[in-house]
Amino acid sequence: MWRENLNRLIHKEGTHPAWGLAHCSRVYKLAWQLGTGHDLDDDVLWAAAMIHDLGAYPALRQNGVDHAARSAQVAGELLPALGFPSAKLAQVLSVIRGHMFYTPPADSPEARFFHDADVLEFMGAIGVARILSIVGLDDWTPDLPSAIKLLRKFSEELPASLVTAEGKALGEQRREEMARFLDELEQETYRFKLI
Repeated sequence: MWRENLNRLIHKEGTHPAWGLAHCSRVYKLAWQLGTGHDLDDDVLWAAAMIHDLGAYPALRQNGVDHAARSAQVAGELLPALGFPSAKLAQVLSVIRGHMFYTPPADSPEARFFHDADVLEFMGAIGVARILSIVGLDDWTPDLPSAIKLLRKFSEELPASLVTAEGKALGEQRREEMARFLDELEQETYRFKLI
C-alpha cells in the first residue's frame, strides 16, 4: 500500500523535465542493472529512487538546503506516514543523502549502486538530454553556452565519482558518448562561436 500512495504523490509532483518520474524510474532500473548478482533490498531502492530528488521540486525545495538533504528530510516524514517498514527507513535516508556525484555514498550495496546510477544519469545521451532540457529553467544552465560548459565538465569529471566496477565500466561508455556529441557540436557551431 505504501508504494501505491508514494507512486500517486510522485505522479503528482514529479513533472520536472530532468528530475521527474522518468528520471526516478531510470535510476531505480539502472541501480538494479548495475547491482545484478548482489543481494539488494527492493523496498530501499524503490523508495529512495522515488524520493531522492523531491527536495529539488519547487513545492518542497528549501533555499540554502541541498536537495539531497531536503529529500532525506521529506522521506523521513513521508515514508512512516505511508506505512513504509520502519526497520528500512534509515537505509533509505542514507541512500538518498549520498546519491549525488559530489557526495560519497554510504557503504551499503544499495547506496553504492544507487549513487552510480544517479551519476550515470548525468552522462551519455541521457545526460545530454537532461541538461539540455533545463536550459533557462535551472541556475546550472541559464543558457545554452552554460549547458555546453557543464556537459564538458561532467564528461571530464564525473567518471571519477563512480564507485563500483560496474558503474565505472558503463561510465566510460557514456563518457565516450558525451565526448563524441560535444566534438560534433563544436564542429557544427564553428568552435561553439555560433551556438
